[in-house]
Amino acid sequence: MAKGKIWLGISNGQMPGNKSTFPPDYQSKSRLHYYASLFNTIEVNSSFYKIPLRKTCEKWAADVPDDFRFTLKLNRDVTHAKELKYDESIIEKFMEAADGIGKKKGCLLIQFPGKITVEYFSQVEQILTQVKTLDPSEEWKIAVEFRHQSWYIRESTELVDEFNAAMVLHDLPRGNIETIADHAAFAFIRFHGPEQGYRGSYNKNLLEQKAIFMLQQSQEGKEVYAYFNNTAGGAFENASYLLQKIGGRED
Repeated sequence: MAKGKIWLGISNGQMPGNKSTFPPDYQSKSRLHYYASLFNTIEVNSSFYKIPLRKTCEKWAADVPDDFRFTLKLNRDVTHAKELKYDESIIEKFMEAADGIGKKKGCLLIQFPGKITVEYFSQVEQILTQVKTLDPSEEWKIAVEFRHQSWYIRESTELVDEFNAAMVLHDLPRGNIETIADHAAFAFIRFHGPEQGYRGSYNKNLLEQKAIFMLQQSQEGKEVYAYFNNTAGGAFENASYLLQKIGGRED
């Protein structure tokens, strides 16, 4: 069985310092260009707040190597709409813009807030159906993050399996899930931080345990996407250490 690729990065490409602290060859380049020399994927959270222009996505894709993947977070006007009553044109606009990523598509992250319980099952299914309809070739992998524990039941697993999606493994105190329950061909992990407010830094022992888990998933043929979202804390240092533990970036 072929090993699955491990994609490891940081939410919004958070890095310390300004361009004057970058190596000389990168100081005249974009932050994304330098970031892509260190990590092989990025989780774009800004798309949650504002849908990027297609030409912006095209520019991002042109600024990184071929062996780099983008994960885009679905816009909040869909996932955080009151009672999930949203304008379907928003997803259409989002998917059209996101297509500008081209061959460097990774995952679409669909994150629901804690107030969205399993009672909204049919609405969530509707969102997944529309996304799949707009991406018939499944160029994007779909990762669904639930933040209410009512979702962790067999019916939810069957739902994400139906769309070849994965349930996001995350560590928020309320509604966390850290073991795989679905049958997706990939795993998606988000490190939200050991403290409230996306703060704090993970200890090395925990990161070493996560490295073992990710390598096991890879050995089983699964791709692994992992992102550090503790951007008000030690995201860069944590990601760099975990990258070292999984064997560094593959060229």
